Amino acid sequence: VGMPRVADRVGMPRYVILPLLWLALGCATQPIVEHQTLDLRPGVLEKIAVVPFYPAKDFKGGRNPDRVVTGKVAADLVARFVSEAFTSEGIETIAPNDVVVGFEGIGQVLPRQDPIATAVLAAKQFGATAVVLGSVHRYREREGGALGAQGPASVHFELQMYSAPDGLKIWSARFDHTQIALSTNVFITRRYPDRGTRWLTAADLARWGADVAVQTLPRPLR
Repeated sequence: VGMPRVADRVGMPRYVILPLLWLALGCATQPIVEHQTLDLRPGVLEKIAVVPFYPAKDFKGGRNPDRVVTGKVAADLVARFVSEAFTSEGIETIAPNDVVVGFEGIGQVLPRQDPIATAVLAAKQFGATAVVLGSVHRYREREGGALGAQGPASVHFELQMYSAPDGLKIWSARFDHTQIALSTNVFITRRYPDRGTRWLTAADLARWGADVAVQTLPRPLR
């Protein structure tokens, strides 16, 4: 009864209100991570090797030169967060540093941008059933503190998983997010660490993005 009177008072047709509400909710619940699964073979995640990531050609750091993280450092951090996210999900994971040491031990240069060669070597060297490669496109630190930031943290990275040893692409995920204020979209901000009550560092945001990305893996893969 109350809604028609409000609609009439503001001059908005009542039949427009419900679609607008649904549209608002739809926009509010857009996925944080875009992902795609190409193969659902059970057991493919028995043991995965996370290969050190690399900074993409279009990598962007921060605006403040005193707080810029280099592309290599950002790539190493995100790869570590992704590795830890897999481990947290109970998946046996070979960390990026261990992958490097393993390849160096056999005198082999890590072919981090060649998924087939990486998959073959990781299966032979570690018994890996899958390998994860990734690239980091943006890693921008917040400007300000946890309670008040002039500029929010912003992170963009992409992951690809390939089965080993055949090197077939089985899953991909893309995280591209800039933190928003709690008042902007509560449907998103309540998912942040501490439910959006503070401004995150780039590391906080990247770690959260890694967790969300790994959680999109469908159960049949495990």
